[in-house]
Amino acid sequence: MTTTPSIRRYALLGWPVRHSLSPPMQEAGFAALGIAATYGLIEVAPADLAGRVDALRREGYAGWNATVPHKEAMAALVDELDAEAAAAGTVNTVVHTGGRLVGYSTDGYGLARSLAESFDLGLAGARVAFVGVGGAARATAVHMALAGAADIALINRTLSRAEALATRLRELAPGCRVQAVDLADTAAVAAALSRAACLIQATSLGLHPGDALPLSPEVLPVGLAVLDMIYGETAFLQAAAARGCRTADGRGMLLHQGARSFELWTGRPAPVEAMRQALDAALARRRQAQPDGRT
Repeated sequence: MTTTPSIRRYALLGWPVRHSLSPPMQEAGFAALGIAATYGLIEVAPADLAGRVDALRREGYAGWNATVPHKEAMAALVDELDAEAAAAGTVNTVVHTGGRLVGYSTDGYGLARSLAESFDLGLAGARVAFVGVGGAARATAVHMALAGAADIALINRTLSRAEALATRLRELAPGCRVQAVDLADTAAVAAALSRAACLIQATSLGLHPGDALPLSPEVLPVGLAVLDMIYGETAFLQAAAARGCRTADGRGMLLHQGARSFELWTGRPAPVEAMRQALDAALARRRQAQPDGRT
């Protein structure tokens, strides 16, 4: 008599989350390895997050991802944090085993792999700038500082938030030069970008049609590497390319952070190329459905 293996359930929690292409990517990974699992999208408002996490625990979900705006809040809802998640104070991956929730941060790993693929940029001695200091920026900046980045500029509209993250990075990596920069101070932004080899766009601006640009393209040095964490050809990436910058969208980061999540859930090496093909195919379908370039 044969038995049907139980189907493991995984999901992505966000607000909003319907735009995500994680499901086809993760399900392609499960299919490639013959793992009986599903991956869904759960849209949950910030006020409802704690209750939804309790429900997922009771319902036996094997794990989940967290995206905007839940990464920092998720860190307080798990039973245990791995070292990097604890350092960053953010969680984007949860593993549920025996009723216990363990939180991880795979964003830094994903960004590092993407920078290497897109720009041949390693983290040791790197000079980078971020615009935006939310959960994804916090996680990736911590990863970079711990990996030996030499110079990190944190550009943000609310300077106090950038200063708080800068203080944390200096504590974790005293040898790294860290500067908080007021987005409204054009001269300071230009000076910070002149030192950087790469700018990482880490705000949510560009997710919706009509969003303002995160900063003026006029301050971008020609030849600067610019990575937008949003996947797809955003208006900001288009403006950066027109300025003469090298550009990459967030699909590489999405792929590699998702592959690392996959490995934490399954204990098996992720089939990265199968996941990449599924992600690229999903992006192509979306472009056909939304020819105006929206993602």
